Amino acid sequence: MWGKQARVETAVWCAFLGGLLSVLAPGSPAQTGGLGLSPGRMEVELRPGAERTVAFEIEAPPSEQRVSGRLLLSVTDWTINEDSSVVYTDPGSQPNSASSWITFSPSAVTISSGQHQLVRITIKAPADAQPGDYRTALFIQERPPAAPPKPGERLIYLRFRYVFTLYVLLPPLTMQGEFDGIRLQNDSRGTQLIFEMTNKGSRHLRPLVSWSIRDSSRSEVRSAKNQETTVLLPFARLKEPMFIDPLPPGQYEVSGQADFQDGGPIQSIRRTVEIAVPVDPAGPSDSKEKKSGAAAT
Repeated sequence: MWGKQARVETAVWCAFLGGLLSVLAPGSPAQTGGLGLSPGRMEVELRPGAERTVAFEIEAPPSEQRVSGRLLLSVTDWTINEDSSVVYTDPGSQPNSASSWITFSPSAVTISSGQHQLVRITIKAPADAQPGDYRTALFIQERPPAAPPKPGERLIYLRFRYVFTLYVLLPPLTMQGEFDGIRLQNDSRGTQLIFEMTNKGSRHLRPLVSWSIRDSSRSEVRSAKNQETTVLLPFARLKEPMFIDPLPPGQYEVSGQADFQDGGPIQSIRRTVEIAVPVDPAGPSDSKEKKSGAAAT
C-alpha cells in the first residue's frame, strides 16, 4: 500500500492533503512522494447546456517490490481564504460549485506499481447556468485495508489524499487584478514578504510576482522573478506570504511587480521599511513600515 504502518496502542486513520500542489503550484503533473496525477488541474470552457468529457491519469510510481492498493474517488468543493489557505467543503456547499455538474468513472480502482489509470469526467452545464467561474475537485485516496490487526497488535495507517482540481468557465468572464500593497513582516516564523492583491474580475487569475529588497546602501540583498502565487479567485482578496532568509535590523527598500496575466500592464509598488528588531525564534518581533512614493503603472 502507499501508506505507512506503525505499532501503537490504538488504530487511527489520518488523512493528509497531498494534492494541494494541484491548486498552489504551477504546471503539471502534480506529484508528491507517492501517486501522481497528470494533469493535476484542468480548465474547461463551456456554454450553458453544453457537455464535454475530459480525462486525467493516476500514475503509480515504479517499485522494485510490487506495491498495490485500492483507490477511492469522491467529489468535493473547495475555496481559498485570504491568507492563501485552501479549504475543502462538502460538494454543493460553495455558491460557485460545479460538483453537481459532473459524473466520473471509475469511482474506485485497484492500481499497482508502474501502472496508469485513466479517469474520465463528463461535465454538463445546466441550460440556465449564469456566466461565471465554477469549481469542483476529486479526492483520490487509498481505501483502508479490510484485514483487522493481529491479536495484540495495534496499527496506525497514514494515508495520502490527492486532489484533481477542475475549473468550469462559462463566458463571458472579466479579468481585472489589482496590486494593493507589499510589506515585510517579522514574527516567530521568520521574515515574510507579503503581497496583497485583489481580483475585481469574474475569472480566476494566476499572478506572477517579482520583487527586490535593497539595503540602505542600495545594494540588492534579496530578489526573485516571476514567481507564481496562489490562485486569486474571482472577487477575492489575497495576502500571499513568501518566507525569505531573515534580515538584520535596518532600513530597506522593497519593490514588487505583479503581472496578473489579464491583458493589463504590469503593476509596481515600492516601499521603505525599517526593521527595528531581528527575528526572535522565541516569539514575534516588531517591524515598522513607511510609505515612500508608492507607484502603480
